[in-house]
Amino acid sequence: MENKLKFIIERLLGRKLQPEDGVSAAEITEAEKKSGSPLPPVLQSFYRLAGKEETVMDSFQHFTPLETLFTEGDKLVFLEENQGVCVWGIALNETASDQATVYQCPYPDDKWYAEDDTLTAFLEAVLYYQFAQGGYEWVSALYTGMDDKEIAMVLEDAQHWEKVVNQPGNLIIYWYQDTLVWYFPDKEGGVSETLFASCRTEDALAYMEDRYSFKEL
Repeated sequence: MENKLKFIIERLLGRKLQPEDGVSAAEITEAEKKSGSPLPPVLQSFYRLAGKEETVMDSFQHFTPLETLFTEGDKLVFLEENQGVCVWGIALNETASDQATVYQCPYPDDKWYAEDDTLTAFLEAVLYYQFAQGGYEWVSALYTGMDDKEIAMVLEDAQHWEKVVNQPGNLIIYWYQDTLVWYFPDKEGGVSETLFASCRTEDALAYMEDRYSFKEL
């Protein structure tokens, strides 16, 4: 699992991870003692690889810094929504499992609701969404009702790209040449309003503009 997580993060960053991007095993042990809860192996790997990498940790959603991990009721909280309207956590009795159920708690509600993805798949999806929404500087868009021909062309080509997030009714993300192409699907599975292209490089943005007429935001 750590190898896959490393691959995803390095792909998104466009560089190799360095020791200073992550935390030490001793820091993880100390954090577990402080929070009173062990971390699932996949979260240990995540913090060890990138627990101090700002773009990964905080460019859109906010991963809980290792040293401030905390519990709410019977949940270990590891992620906060970008505007603070909800948090995500796992049950304390499932912290040994990378397939733990992930729960969301909307504030000020005190009820927890199960997500569809279990921990490993949830974490992978959040990483891609993190860079789509906030990690990449160059973002462009196409709009339904205005750019339907171009959107159809993108989606046709996307059949040959890697679909890295596949959440029907919620979120679709493709990866292609340093670009995350993504949208929120409508009831029929199509683009609801906007098709986005979030690019790691300016060259990638230029390609999306030239080939598909994406409009820079």
